[in-house]
Amino acid sequence: MTLCLGLVAVLGGASLVIGSVMLRDQEANAARVQQFDRFETIYAAQQAMSLVRRYSGQLGNAIQTPNRQQQDAARKAQREAKASFDGELLKLSGADPISARLIEEASDEIDGLSVRALDSATSGDPERAAPLLLALQQRIDLIDETLQTASKREQLRTGELQAAEHSRLKDLVRLCAAIIGGAGLLGVLMTLGIVRSVIRPLQATTNAIRQVNAGEIDIDLPPIRPDEFGDIAVALRQFRDQAERLRRLAYQDPLTGLGNRARLEETLQRAIDRSRQTREPVALFYVDLDNFRAVNDKFGHKAGDRYLCEATARLHRFMPPGALLCRHGGDKFTITVDGLDAGSALETPLREQADCLLRGLAESYPFGDHLLNMSVSIGIAVFPGDGETAEQIIASADAAMFVAKKNGRNNARFASAQLTGTMRRQLALASEIRRGLERDEFEPFYQPVVDVEKGLVVGAEALLRWRHPENGLMPPSEFIQVAEDSGLINQLGELCLIKAHEQAQIWAAKNRRLRVSVNLSVRQVHDGRILQLLRGFSSAPGSRERLIDFELTESALLDSTEYSHTMLTEIKRLGFRIGLDDFGTGYSSFSYLQRLPIDKIKIDRQFVTSMGASKQALAIVSATLTLAQNLDLGVIAEGVENTAQMRQLRILGCKLQQGFYFTRALPAADFEAWAVAFEENGMDAHATAVAAREPVTVGIR
Repeated sequence: MTLCLGLVAVLGGASLVIGSVMLRDQEANAARVQQFDRFETIYAAQQAMSLVRRYSGQLGNAIQTPNRQQQDAARKAQREAKASFDGELLKLSGADPISARLIEEASDEIDGLSVRALDSATSGDPERAAPLLLALQQRIDLIDETLQTASKREQLRTGELQAAEHSRLKDLVRLCAAIIGGAGLLGVLMTLGIVRSVIRPLQATTNAIRQVNAGEIDIDLPPIRPDEFGDIAVALRQFRDQAERLRRLAYQDPLTGLGNRARLEETLQRAIDRSRQTREPVALFYVDLDNFRAVNDKFGHKAGDRYLCEATARLHRFMPPGALLCRHGGDKFTITVDGLDAGSALETPLREQADCLLRGLAESYPFGDHLLNMSVSIGIAVFPGDGETAEQIIASADAAMFVAKKNGRNNARFASAQLTGTMRRQLALASEIRRGLERDEFEPFYQPVVDVEKGLVVGAEALLRWRHPENGLMPPSEFIQVAEDSGLINQLGELCLIKAHEQAQIWAAKNRRLRVSVNLSVRQVHDGRILQLLRGFSSAPGSRERLIDFELTESALLDSTEYSHTMLTEIKRLGFRIGLDDFGTGYSSFSYLQRLPIDKIKIDRQFVTSMGASKQALAIVSATLTLAQNLDLGVIAEGVENTAQMRQLRILGCKLQQGFYFTRALPAADFEAWAVAFEENGMDAHATAVAAREPVTVGIR
């Protein structure tokens, strides 16, 4: 009788506990469902806003062109995207009324700004559209920031729900342990079958709870049975599925299915924390696809996505077993390898693993009728030694990858303290360049091109200078390379081009038609945006003449492809002339004259400087002038520094000259005053003045 009463008491208590747990689980499930619905609503709104941003960008580009059909199409697409976003905003107002109210205030102004900008362009005043488009972009950025804030807030709520679930599961474990203890006291009097029927499913449930509590997704769930343990198994499955969906949204890259940057930082930091206890090093491979931009530019973004997925498959195939592969962003991937054997020979296996990746990804990739060459640059950082935190290890590996890319690509480099320090300085300078662009601290200076026979200034070369608030006037040699490496060269190039064109128009309005040369980087050649910019440029006042010339160095042409040739041909078709700078210094200069639409060449300063002492240099200059004359190309000699060089070039037939003999690069106002004085006094007076002063010190262009 006592045994029966004890058994009834234990089972009754267990039933009450399980019932309470089920009730609390249902409440928790309801809260998770509501939270997940909010998360998906915010995510849908973000996707809809991304379409609004995209079509607003297309509208902005269309406004820069005189094609009304493109403008109407872009506006229609924007309206449809905006209508879709308004629908998602209505859903958001029920889930997050505070964020929805903030977004609605900014969203209401989008249509109005778009219509006013389009009306300005239609009425023939595109300059008025610029501030309206800027305001439109600011409203879109505000909406994006609000949605991101709401998303982060929901992620915090996810953490709170998981923490609450964690606490609830702990309580459940304690209660189950108490039940097991009570059942154990009575177990000596129970049959083996009864013990097994209770203990086994309870153990399976407890193990599953512990696995879920540890954040594991692939777990052995207890079987579904027609009793209370079956209900617990159903609840565990529901919780596991919801947790997996939330984790996938927060930690997975949607294109490749790999972990994203957040997953990398979290996993790498956990590996570093374990390494501090086990003394086993952790290595990070930072992998960057070489020439990915060329694939995107030539074949389109969908082909670029396929290229990334192929690279992902190859990295999976050739990376070390047990490593974690993540997509850090764009065409950059990371491979985290932990549990390594410490020792002085650690570099050897890491080098072998890097070589395996390089060989595996170097296989040609068939794409339609094309065969693409795939290669990567790899940076390797190791904890401890190359950083104390996940962020520092990633920065060190990134710096090493940068060096690998600088040293010819398709190779691997290990991080070092010197590399890390250099990279941080370059990142700081890149940040200052962005700030300088925002504050309009960059200004083109102009070095004259002189016709020495007529004594006239016939052109100028625009050379960018940076009026740094702390370092003063900085020449391009101190910031151009960092701008190239950080992807800011396009913005600097566009700024120089726009200001040079505006200045050429101002001079033309004053009846001084000067051809202004602007350097064109390889990144600008690959970026189709420059064509949109040039199509919006007006001709010289009173004529159809274009006053801008472009100059490319051989280093830019080394990467010339069919796409580059097409771009240069289109630039020339629009009426702009193209020149080859530093002619004769490379190995393929003559072949470029045959393959590319070149209008003029510049004799490099090293030949001009060496003419007086080197017969070879004099012969090269003479041969270049003869070649240009036969090919009907214009010729400019740069780097002219003294009267002897000027006269020697004039005797050889080179009448267009540029260099410190005349003047350094000057601000626009100083250039204009110098040109007026030079033409009034004449070449002879200038030569006399040069002879009277000290020799010119060669400086930076």
